[in-house]
Amino acid sequence: MRLRLPLLLGALIAAAIAASPAHAANPAGCSSTKPAAGGKSKASYKKPGTVLAKGKRYAIVMNTTCGTIRIALDRKLGGPIPNSIAFLVTKHFYDGLTFHRVVAGFILQGGDPRGDGSGGPGYQVVGALPSSYHYKIGDFAMARTQNAPAGSAGSQFFVISGVQGTTLPGTYGLLGHATDSASLATIKRIAALATLACGDSQGCPPSKKVWIITARLVTVA
Repeated sequence: MRLRLPLLLGALIAAAIAASPAHAANPAGCSSTKPAAGGKSKASYKKPGTVLAKGKRYAIVMNTTCGTIRIALDRKLGGPIPNSIAFLVTKHFYDGLTFHRVVAGFILQGGDPRGDGSGGPGYQVVGALPSSYHYKIGDFAMARTQNAPAGSAGSQFFVISGVQGTTLPGTYGLLGHATDSASLATIKRIAALATLACGDSQGCPPSKKVWIITARLVTVA
Protein backbone atom coordinates (compact mmCIF):
# COMPACT_ATOMS: atom_id res chain seq x y z
CA MET A 1 0.00 0.00 0.00
CA ARG A 2 1.37 3.38 -1.00
CA LEU A 3 1.64 6.11 1.60
CA ARG A 4 -0.38 9.04 0.41
CA LEU A 5 -2.09 11.98 2.00
CA PRO A 6 -5.60 10.68 2.79
CA LEU A 7 -8.22 10.90 0.07
CA LEU A 8 -10.21 13.53 1.97
CA LEU A 9 -7.43 15.93 0.96
CA GLY A 10 -7.92 15.20 -2.73
CA ALA A 11 -9.44 18.62 -3.34
CA LEU A 12 -6.33 20.33 -2.02
CA ILE A 13 -4.08 18.16 -4.18
CA ALA A 14 -6.28 18.73 -7.22
CA ALA A 15 -6.18 22.49 -6.69
CA ALA A 16 -2.40 22.44 -6.39
CA ILE A 17 -2.01 20.31 -9.52
CA ALA A 18 -4.42 22.48 -11.49
CA ALA A 19 -2.26 25.51 -10.76
CA SER A 20 0.98 23.78 -11.80
CA PRO A 21 2.55 23.64 -15.26
CA ALA A 22 2.26 20.38 -17.18
CA HIS A 23 6.02 20.17 -17.63
CA ALA A 24 8.47 21.91 -15.35
CA ALA A 25 11.91 23.04 -16.41
CA ASN A 26 15.00 21.62 -14.77
CA PRO A 27 16.27 24.47 -12.58
CA ALA A 28 19.91 25.37 -12.22
CA GLY A 29 21.56 23.82 -9.18
CA CYS A 30 20.24 20.26 -9.57
CA SER A 31 22.68 17.53 -10.54
CA SER A 32 21.84 14.35 -12.44
CA THR A 33 24.60 12.31 -10.80
CA LYS A 34 23.45 9.13 -9.08
CA PRO A 35 25.06 8.84 -5.61
CA ALA A 36 27.12 5.83 -4.58
CA ALA A 37 24.29 4.54 -2.38
CA GLY A 38 21.62 5.01 -5.04
CA GLY A 39 19.52 1.95 -5.74
CA LYS A 40 20.98 -0.15 -2.93
CA SER A 41 18.62 -2.14 -0.71
CA LYS A 42 17.95 -1.04 2.86
CA ALA A 43 17.77 -3.05 6.07
CA SER A 44 14.51 -3.50 7.96
CA TYR A 45 14.22 -2.91 11.71
CA LYS A 46 11.82 -4.01 14.44
CA LYS A 47 12.03 -0.74 16.37
CA PRO A 48 14.27 2.31 16.63
CA GLY A 49 17.09 2.49 19.12
CA THR A 50 17.51 5.57 21.30
CA VAL A 51 19.99 7.97 19.72
CA LEU A 52 18.93 11.41 20.98
CA ALA A 53 20.18 12.40 24.42
CA LYS A 54 17.97 14.31 26.83
CA GLY A 55 18.49 18.04 26.95
CA LYS A 56 20.33 18.27 23.62
CA ARG A 57 19.22 19.80 20.35
CA TYR A 58 19.78 18.08 17.03
CA ALA A 59 19.44 18.64 13.31
CA ILE A 60 19.57 16.40 10.26
CA VAL A 61 21.66 17.70 7.38
CA MET A 62 20.31 16.23 4.17
CA ASN A 63 22.50 16.63 1.10
CA THR A 64 20.49 16.21 -2.10
CA THR A 65 21.29 16.55 -5.78
CA CYS A 66 19.46 19.90 -5.65
CA GLY A 67 21.29 21.25 -2.59
CA THR A 68 21.37 20.90 1.19
CA ILE A 69 18.44 20.94 3.60
CA ARG A 70 19.02 21.39 7.33
CA ILE A 71 16.13 20.06 9.44
CA ALA A 72 15.97 21.28 13.04
CA LEU A 73 14.35 18.39 14.93
CA ASP A 74 11.29 19.33 16.96
CA ARG A 75 11.43 16.98 19.94
CA LYS A 76 8.65 18.80 21.78
CA LEU A 77 5.97 18.47 19.11
CA GLY A 78 7.35 15.42 17.33
CA GLY A 79 7.20 12.98 20.25
CA PRO A 80 9.05 9.76 19.28
CA ILE A 81 9.36 10.73 15.60
CA PRO A 82 12.61 12.77 15.72
CA ASN A 83 14.42 9.96 17.54
CA SER A 84 13.06 7.36 15.14
CA ILE A 85 14.21 9.25 12.05
CA ALA A 86 17.53 10.10 13.72
CA PHE A 87 18.00 6.37 14.36
CA LEU A 88 17.45 5.63 10.67
CA VAL A 89 19.85 8.41 9.72
CA THR A 90 22.58 6.86 11.88
CA LYS A 91 22.01 3.62 9.94
CA HIS A 92 22.49 5.53 6.64
CA PHE A 93 18.95 4.50 5.73
CA TYR A 94 18.25 7.64 3.70
CA ASP A 95 21.50 7.65 1.73
CA GLY A 96 20.65 6.96 -1.90
CA LEU A 97 16.87 7.34 -1.56
CA THR A 98 14.87 9.83 -3.61
CA PHE A 99 12.09 12.39 -3.56
CA HIS A 100 9.56 10.24 -5.41
CA ARG A 101 6.61 12.66 -5.52
CA VAL A 102 6.42 16.42 -6.05
CA VAL A 103 3.18 18.39 -6.20
CA ALA A 104 3.57 22.03 -7.21
CA GLY A 105 2.43 24.51 -4.58
CA PHE A 106 1.85 21.71 -2.09
CA ILE A 107 4.43 19.14 -0.93
CA LEU A 108 7.54 17.12 -1.73
CA GLN A 109 7.58 13.46 -0.62
CA GLY A 110 10.58 11.19 -0.07
CA GLY A 111 12.23 8.67 2.21
CA ASP A 112 10.83 5.48 0.65
CA PRO A 113 13.35 2.63 0.23
CA ARG A 114 11.22 1.25 -2.63
CA GLY A 115 10.93 4.60 -4.36
CA ASP A 116 7.24 4.25 -5.17
CA GLY A 117 5.46 5.26 -1.96
CA SER A 118 4.99 1.73 -0.63
CA GLY A 119 8.09 1.16 1.50
CA GLY A 120 9.23 1.75 5.05
CA PRO A 121 11.74 0.77 7.73
CA GLY A 122 9.82 -2.23 9.10
CA TYR A 123 8.16 -0.44 12.03
CA GLN A 124 6.07 2.60 12.90
CA VAL A 125 5.95 5.05 15.77
CA VAL A 126 3.13 7.48 16.57
CA GLY A 127 3.63 11.12 17.48
CA ALA A 128 0.30 12.94 17.36
CA LEU A 129 0.37 16.71 16.99
CA PRO A 130 -1.87 19.15 18.85
CA SER A 131 -4.98 19.63 16.69
CA SER A 132 -4.33 23.38 16.69
CA TYR A 133 -0.96 23.08 14.92
CA HIS A 134 -0.59 24.84 11.57
CA TYR A 135 2.09 23.65 9.17
CA LYS A 136 4.53 26.15 7.71
CA ILE A 137 6.58 26.08 4.52
CA GLY A 138 9.75 24.13 5.32
CA ASP A 139 8.07 21.80 7.84
CA PHE A 140 8.96 18.10 7.57
CA ALA A 141 6.04 15.86 8.49
CA MET A 142 5.43 12.13 8.13
CA ALA A 143 3.40 10.43 5.39
CA ARG A 144 0.93 7.76 6.45
CA THR A 145 -1.77 5.57 4.95
CA GLN A 146 -5.38 6.70 5.07
CA ASN A 147 -6.32 4.18 7.78
CA ALA A 148 -3.27 4.69 10.00
CA PRO A 149 -3.66 6.57 13.30
CA ALA A 150 -2.96 10.29 13.29
CA GLY A 151 0.77 10.90 13.77
CA SER A 152 1.86 7.48 12.45
CA ALA A 153 5.38 7.51 11.05
CA GLY A 154 7.63 5.09 9.22
CA SER A 155 10.45 6.47 7.09
CA GLN A 156 8.51 8.44 4.47
CA PHE A 157 8.31 12.18 5.01
CA PHE A 158 6.83 15.09 3.17
CA VAL A 159 7.98 18.70 3.05
CA ILE A 160 5.56 21.60 3.00
CA SER A 161 6.70 23.41 -0.15
CA GLY A 162 3.76 25.64 -1.01
CA VAL A 163 0.78 27.51 0.37
CA GLN A 164 -1.65 24.64 -0.26
CA GLY A 165 0.47 22.46 2.03
CA THR A 166 0.08 24.87 4.93
CA THR A 167 -3.67 24.19 4.94
CA LEU A 168 -3.29 20.49 5.78
CA PRO A 169 -4.89 19.40 9.06
CA GLY A 170 -2.46 18.67 11.88
CA THR A 171 -2.84 14.89 11.66
CA TYR A 172 0.63 14.13 10.31
CA GLY A 173 3.45 13.62 12.79
CA LEU A 174 6.09 16.33 12.82
CA LEU A 175 9.81 15.71 12.34
CA GLY A 176 11.12 19.26 12.34
CA HIS A 177 11.59 22.49 10.45
CA ALA A 178 13.82 23.77 7.65
CA THR A 179 13.87 27.54 8.00
CA ASP A 180 17.26 28.85 6.83
CA SER A 181 17.49 30.49 3.41
CA ALA A 182 19.76 27.84 1.87
CA SER A 183 17.38 25.03 2.86
CA LEU A 184 14.34 26.89 1.59
CA ALA A 185 16.16 27.54 -1.70
CA THR A 186 16.81 23.80 -2.06
CA ILE A 187 13.15 23.03 -1.36
CA LYS A 188 12.17 25.59 -4.00
CA ARG A 189 14.49 23.99 -6.58
CA ILE A 190 12.97 20.55 -5.98
CA ALA A 191 9.44 21.97 -6.06
CA ALA A 192 10.18 23.52 -9.46
CA LEU A 193 10.54 19.99 -10.87
CA ALA A 194 6.82 19.23 -10.44
CA THR A 195 5.21 17.72 -13.53
CA LEU A 196 1.92 16.12 -14.55
CA ALA A 197 3.59 13.76 -17.01
CA CYS A 198 2.65 10.54 -15.15
CA GLY A 199 -1.07 11.33 -15.23
CA ASP A 200 -1.54 10.51 -11.52
CA SER A 201 -4.08 12.76 -9.82
CA GLN A 202 -2.18 12.35 -6.54
CA GLY A 203 1.05 13.77 -7.96
CA CYS A 204 4.00 12.56 -10.04
CA PRO A 205 7.72 11.94 -9.65
CA PRO A 206 9.79 15.07 -10.36
CA SER A 207 10.75 15.73 -13.97
CA LYS A 208 14.37 15.09 -12.97
CA LYS A 209 15.29 12.46 -10.36
CA VAL A 210 16.21 14.04 -7.04
CA TRP A 211 18.53 11.89 -4.91
CA ILE A 212 19.31 12.11 -1.22
CA ILE A 213 23.08 11.79 -1.34
CA THR A 214 23.58 11.63 2.42
CA ALA A 215 21.65 12.43 5.57
CA ARG A 216 23.62 13.03 8.76
CA LEU A 217 22.67 13.74 12.37
CA VAL A 218 24.40 16.71 13.99
CA THR A 219 24.29 18.23 17.47
CA VAL A 220 23.21 21.85 17.65
CA ALA A 221 25.21 23.98 20.05
